Formats: sequence, structure tokens, C-alpha cells
Amino acid sequence: MEKEYHGFTRIDFTFQGREAILVFPKEENKTNKWMIKTEYFDAFPELEIAMLGRGYHLAYLKNNNRWGTDDDATAKRDFAEYLASEYGFSRRCVCIGMSCGGWEAVAFAALYPSYISHLYLDAPLLSFFGLCEPYFTDWIEEHKRARGYKTAGERLVDNTLPIHRLKVLTDNRLPVSLVYGAVDTVVEPKLNALAVKDFYELQGAPIKVWCKPECDHHPHVAVNLEEVMDYIAATEL
Repeated sequence: MEKEYHGFTRIDFTFQGREAILVFPKEENKTNKWMIKTEYFDAFPELEIAMLGRGYHLAYLKNNNRWGTDDDATAKRDFAEYLASEYGFSRRCVCIGMSCGGWEAVAFAALYPSYISHLYLDAPLLSFFGLCEPYFTDWIEEHKRARGYKTAGERLVDNTLPIHRLKVLTDNRLPVSLVYGAVDTVVEPKLNALAVKDFYELQGAPIKVWCKPECDHHPHVAVNLEEVMDYIAATEL
């Protein structure tokens, strides 16, 4: 089904039983590059719209949950293969992860790093223990069901959470654009965004950080988009 998305052509379809969306840039500057929004499609879309203007395609594939399970990552890999085969896209994509979308982005990148050209992480949640109240309490059962935990202790020792898989990203030299609000009251920066910053810098892996000193969890983006896009273009694999 064809629709309109902020002045661009959008098609909605089904892929492997999941809701899928593909948005096309204007014909005159179209490339084979693409980005995938891992969660919350069309929430704070300023970066995606700007990158469409630079010739990137925008894709979305609905997750079964927002907690980075392997089935969702594998579906994204299959989706990348489909887009490469059907539309001639590069197999590597810019992965855009905002909030819980950051969890999905890192989970995908850690399992299938060869499908990532760049990670844009915006106030990413990477550890459930970095989630502030009341969200921690409100979402704990949802998280438990998605991850299949039987006891609270399993959450404590789960080494497959995104925060514990950053070494896969740095070993593969996956470049990161990192944006966060210094006064985030939803996702604790110290246990999430700043943990990425510190680990990447320790490993000497490519990262650029934008801190918004007065910003809470929202709004996402709200930084110099040209600067972000230039960094993505300069470092993407």
C-alpha cells in the first residue's frame, strides 16, 4: 500500500508476518544506502527526514517486543537480505535506536555486526537497571515475559543484555553517534549512554557524542543534524 511520509513516498507491506515500512528518497538523489528505525517509527523523525533528503531510504520492521530478543534481530537480518535482493540496497544499514530502540539496535548489531554501517543511539536504554522509576516497576513484567525469566536473579546474571555486548561492537569497529540528555529522568545516562561513551573511548573505537546539558529524555535528536549526518557519512562502513 502506497502512502505519503513527510513529502516522501512510503509503502506498507508484510514481511515474514510482520508489519514493514519502506520510505523512498527523491529520485534525483537516491542512493543504495538505507537506515532502519528500530522502534517507535515516526517518533521524533527529524533525523530520518533529513537523511531521506540526502538520498537514504528509511525502513522499519515491527518487533515482537522491545527487549532485543534474538528472533527480532534475525528478522532484521532477513529483512536486510530482502531489501538487498529486491531493491539493490547495501546489506549494511544505519541503525537508528532511540530509548528502547537503542536496546534493539545494539542487540541487532551485536548478533549481526556485518549488517551495520553505523549506529545512531539517542538516549539509549541498554540495561534494565539503568531504567528510572516508575518505569522500572511498570515495565518489569513486560521485560520478564519477553526475556523468558523465571526468577528475578536471572535478570542479574543475563550477559546477553546490550550493555554486556558492547565489545562485539568495538571489536567490529562499528561507528556510533551518541546523543543524550544530561538530566534524563527516564534512562539514567551513567548506566547507559555514558557507559557506551566510556567503553568505546577505552577501546579506541569510533564514536562522537552530543550531550544536551538541559535536556531530559525527550525530545530526542534536537542537535545539529548536519553535523550528525556528516559524521555518519564520514565513518559509516
